Amino acid sequence: MLSDKLRDGANSKGFKIILGLIMVSFVLTGVGGYLIPRLDTDPVSIGDYKISSNEWTNQYNRQAQQLHRMQGGAQLLENPQYVATLKKQVLERMIDNVAFNSTVWDLGIRIGDEQVRDVIRRTPAFQKDGRFDNELYLATIRNMGMSPDYYGEQLRVSLMSESVARPLLNTATMPLPFELDNVAKVISQTREVDLYTVDPADLAKNITVSDEEVKAYYDNNPNEFKAPANVKFNYLLLSMDDLRSQVEVTDAKLEDFFNMYSEDFKIPEQRQVAHIIIRANSKDAAKRVEAVEKALARGESFAKVAKEYSDDNATKDKGGDMGLFSQGQLAANLDAVVFSMTKEGQISDPIVDDFGTHFVALTKIEAAHTPELADVKDKVKTAYVNAQARDLYNERVTTMSDLSFENPDSLDVTAEALKIKVQDSKKVNQGDSAAKWPFNTEAVQSLAFNEEVYSSGVNSQVVSIDDNNSIVINVYEHHEAALRSFEDVKELATKIVNNNKLNAAIDEALEQVAVKVTQDENASLAKNISVKKNVILSPSVNSVSAQMSQAIYALPSDTKGAYVINDNNGIETLAVLKKVTETSAEDLKTYAQVMNVPYAQYLNVVVQNGLNRQARALSDIIYNQEAINLVTQNNNEE
Repeated sequence: MLSDKLRDGANSKGFKIILGLIMVSFVLTGVGGYLIPRLDTDPVSIGDYKISSNEWTNQYNRQAQQLHRMQGGAQLLENPQYVATLKKQVLERMIDNVAFNSTVWDLGIRIGDEQVRDVIRRTPAFQKDGRFDNELYLATIRNMGMSPDYYGEQLRVSLMSESVARPLLNTATMPLPFELDNVAKVISQTREVDLYTVDPADLAKNITVSDEEVKAYYDNNPNEFKAPANVKFNYLLLSMDDLRSQVEVTDAKLEDFFNMYSEDFKIPEQRQVAHIIIRANSKDAAKRVEAVEKALARGESFAKVAKEYSDDNATKDKGGDMGLFSQGQLAANLDAVVFSMTKEGQISDPIVDDFGTHFVALTKIEAAHTPELADVKDKVKTAYVNAQARDLYNERVTTMSDLSFENPDSLDVTAEALKIKVQDSKKVNQGDSAAKWPFNTEAVQSLAFNEEVYSSGVNSQVVSIDDNNSIVINVYEHHEAALRSFEDVKELATKIVNNNKLNAAIDEALEQVAVKVTQDENASLAKNISVKKNVILSPSVNSVSAQMSQAIYALPSDTKGAYVINDNNGIETLAVLKKVTETSAEDLKTYAQVMNVPYAQYLNVVVQNGLNRQARALSDIIYNQEAINLVTQNNNEE
């Protein structure tokens, strides 16, 4: 039977706290375990609720595990900047969910015990032979690290939020016929325009800027002329690259390492593959495919047929040989065929895809095996050095943290213990992405311009710049952002005012052209005006920039002389709409059918974002930047 304590859960004092701790998606796709140990620092507060660093990290780890299973995901996770960005995205999604749950609670939405029980009974994971199994249910939630009470309250919150979100999503994300027709009409439409530009150099001849205008602009726009805040600090940089050179390597140590981690160097089964392709767009493709099939059927060697017929110039002269491949390295359709073959010499049936018709032959199978050390010695050496350097790095990060804290007024003691040099940053400007590494990184910028760090005069905490570098700093000079004197920025202010006048003159000139040509297409124009006539635009033709294309497609198709002035790849351009060509009614219906699913997905995103924005607007969200930095800078390999 289900836990009787569910009955009292909805009105308990602890329920609202649980509400804030549980992260749920708008659409109930499953219930995960959210046991949330409290830490001393919380990256974000949303009203009375906290998101802990531990929970944030757990959510990120789940996302990282999913990425690891995707092609190319592991490589993305090796990029520290990508990892930091991903962690922030995960945090923002968590904030969305907490804010939404909190808002739903405040609306007075509640879910009864019987509804919770009913969902539990109908959950397939808790059923055996088509019926609810209480022992299976209890075992499953125990494996999730939960008690029945906690799981029930978590599910109650999920159902509560879904009861609000689901009806909105179902109604607002269902494309209406007229919406699909309008979208289909636009994406199938061809538009013809004339594009006009003006020579800016010619207009610039007549532009003058007075000192009074420049001074007035300076006075009215002080934020544009502020010198950024800046700091100077001493620092210690601990780098894995430096530690690698300190690792002692001997044959005995490499042999011990190889023996201990031999599974890491195991070579999976590999298959040598030969390939023939007749490209879909090649001459007489169908006849040549038939010729290949007949030749192979007659028993001619694959190598001979490849040399005679294959369109793959890189392999045809080698009998089609492509080399050795592990499973997953070939294109998916070829990979599936090659690794379904059972014996060497086997040749596939024709494989047809967008590129053409393929034939593959399995010429050799190399079984999975662990190589001899001599065969992979360089690889073993690299792995050994990296492992030893990582151990050294972790030990010295701890030493750096301890000693810089115990000797807060100077980095000298820490530097001597670690045998690294105290360095001087010189002046570092806040937000200077062009500064040399590591001063341009978010980790160092956040640390150096933290008020507690630059005002205390003591060593900072140790922070990770990325997986292989950590830093501790001691700020000895700090200056707040300040307005630069007019004399220092007069030249810059003059350029800005001049550019503003020039842009206004360009817009005015193009507006005058628009008035003329919309009244008379053949009107005479000034010599400084250039025109491209009869430019054709469609969603598949990039005749203009995306920004300009969007502006042109926003013009009403039934308005004579409709025009727009917009940026087109950095050039202010006038587009005058001349002709709109619609597709046939039958094709329009096909476009509408094709657009049904992607447009519904688009609406779903729009509605969910709208719900999130409204929930955030009703919530008191406070970011703890120091706690956030600790998580985003701790980009250890997952």
